[in-house]
Amino acid sequence: MVKKLICIGDSITKGTYTALGDSAPMSVAHPNFAEILQKKLGFGQLVNYGSNGISYSSLSPVLPESSLAKRCNDFECGDFILLAAGTNDYGTDVPLGNFSDTEDVSFYGAADKVFRCLKSKNPGIPFFVVLPIPRLSPAENGKGYTLDDYRDALSKKAMRYSLHVIDGRGIGIDAADPQQRALYMPDGTHPNEAGHKLYADFLFAEIIKKLH
Repeated sequence: MVKKLICIGDSITKGTYTALGDSAPMSVAHPNFAEILQKKLGFGQLVNYGSNGISYSSLSPVLPESSLAKRCNDFECGDFILLAAGTNDYGTDVPLGNFSDTEDVSFYGAADKVFRCLKSKNPGIPFFVVLPIPRLSPAENGKGYTLDDYRDALSKKAMRYSLHVIDGRGIGIDAADPQQRALYMPDGTHPNEAGHKLYADFLFAEIIKKLH
């Protein structure tokens, strides 16, 4: 039986980045981190649900109907799940809410709904939640929250459902460093092909560490 890797997330998961000469994130990395991970982990099939502009919560004004909280029941089941999102919730000022929220009334609630939904559909398989990687942005969004606030919310909700957490800050890219941006993340948000290789190597090392 062919084993299936399911990757879910936003434009970074899709592989979208801003190449030299692009005025916006229009290029797609090949291979992207999901494709590299598929080979490294030895999966026969990859289903990549990465999509530009996607947030956990439908409270985001960008593509709310396509949020993870709205779509989580539509995703295929697999043998391994990697979920990497949240930077767009921060970027579009989704309200953080409270840990007690369990429905899509806040970021906490949307994360709870997504984790609960995916775990119930895929019981007993490795399920990894990746916290947002660094980005070049103001210290706080329009609601006064930092990206770390959203990372903390994801981490707490993932622990509630006994999911594995990978802290994306460990990728090794300093988005505030112009030289590192030029090498790995030209627009300050989306890794380029070199950045995706770095990201994949980091994720693979973290996955192996947590599964052994």
